[in-house]
Amino acid sequence: MRVRFLALSWSLGTMLALQSPIQAQAADSQLPVSIDRVRAGLKQPPSLFQQPPPADMPTFRMEIRERLFVVPPIELEKPFDPTFGLPSLGELLLDGIEHVRSSAVAYKRRRAERRARNEVDGALAAFCALRECSTPGK
Repeated sequence: MRVRFLALSWSLGTMLALQSPIQAQAADSQLPVSIDRVRAGLKQPPSLFQQPPPADMPTFRMEIRERLFVVPPIELEKPFDPTFGLPSLGELLLDGIEHVRSSAVAYKRRRAERRARNEVDGALAAFCALRECSTPGK
């Protein structure tokens, strides 16, 4: 990186040092207009003819007499669907995220129900162990 910077700065310095003067900087250039003539023109007073600004500004009026004629769409033609009925990438992505979320919620619900059933079955088995009762599944 440092070598690149040194090479660039060396070449830029060489170009600036060896630059030849352009025509505008040369002392022997021939100008199409003499500088003395331009200086003399600048010393003269400005001309008396000046265009006056307009006294009153023009007024524009617009009047609409009837509504613009709009061609109604033909009922037989269906509007153009640029997706050709296919879902967009965003819809597919959001549908996938929603499916993952609903699957996670359903799993948590089934696990909670299973734990509740096991707890009730354990409590019922403990109750039946102390007292004589019949369980519906046995």
